[in-house]
Amino acid sequence: MEILSIPLGEKALYHKVYEGNKFPDICPGNVADHLEKIRNMECRHDDVFIMSYPRSGTHWIREIVAMLMKGKAEYIVNDNIDFPIELLDMHTIVNEPSPRVFYSHMPFRYLPRDHLARNGKVIGCFRNPKDVMTSAFHFFNNISFQVEWETYFNVLLEGNGPYGCWFAWRDQWGRVLDDQTEVPPLTVTYEDTSRNLERQVQKIADYLGVPYTENLITDITHACEFNNMKSAKTQTKSNMMKRIKDAVQDLETSTSEDVNRNRGGHNTIIRKGTVGDWKTLFTKEQKQRFNTVYRNKTLPGIRLDFKGYIEDA
Repeated sequence: MEILSIPLGEKALYHKVYEGNKFPDICPGNVADHLEKIRNMECRHDDVFIMSYPRSGTHWIREIVAMLMKGKAEYIVNDNIDFPIELLDMHTIVNEPSPRVFYSHMPFRYLPRDHLARNGKVIGCFRNPKDVMTSAFHFFNNISFQVEWETYFNVLLEGNGPYGCWFAWRDQWGRVLDDQTEVPPLTVTYEDTSRNLERQVQKIADYLGVPYTENLITDITHACEFNNMKSAKTQTKSNMMKRIKDAVQDLETSTSEDVNRNRGGHNTIIRKGTVGDWKTLFTKEQKQRFNTVYRNKTLPGIRLDFKGYIEDA
């Protein structure tokens, strides 16, 4: 395992690199051993895994999934697994009551073998990478970093942000869709969820194969409208933010159990929920640079070609 240091203003961003993939340095141990424990874990028939590149609307989809699995429009409370599974300790994972709705930013291939063998439910989330970069910038500056936008833009565009390159994450998911043709995972986008939330809720319900009524879909849609969810989840997500801050600021003494302990703090996990917020930060030159990179990394015929992500509108 390699430790990679990326200069980020007055601080540095550290990654644990394993099999060419960048993991946060708060990932337990040497990464390899922890990932093997995850791959060997015993899964349950109703486990659901939500996969995404960071800042892609993962928590939004997770609330929808949890409500559908419970059959009630109730927000997740006492959320011990509100952290990427690759950053959770195994004791927390094993002791979480069903239904367990995990989320992760790691590549698909590290999911539990048991879950994949039984064709367990997996949902992949995507969001315009310009909005991802914008959201990540605000997120990091609210943890402990004070980095200039131009600096962070360059780090992300070069694929050196948390979990590496957005394009690499997209491409590995495309390969998953190519390989899993008989029982494919579900792919959703932040933009579709914003555009027609009710349709997205029903789409996810159909994929999960859970029973539902029109009233349940309506209730979940209302509960998961962005402003309603943000207001309701402020305390839960503020606990998560404090856990992240503590882990980042005290890596030498904190353990994975520290990372999973609830404490108070300020919520920036759920921020604005705006499609196109990148326009508040991107300069004309940055937009052109990004669009050039996007075109160069999106070959003709690629399965996941989000053409709208390089449009001006």
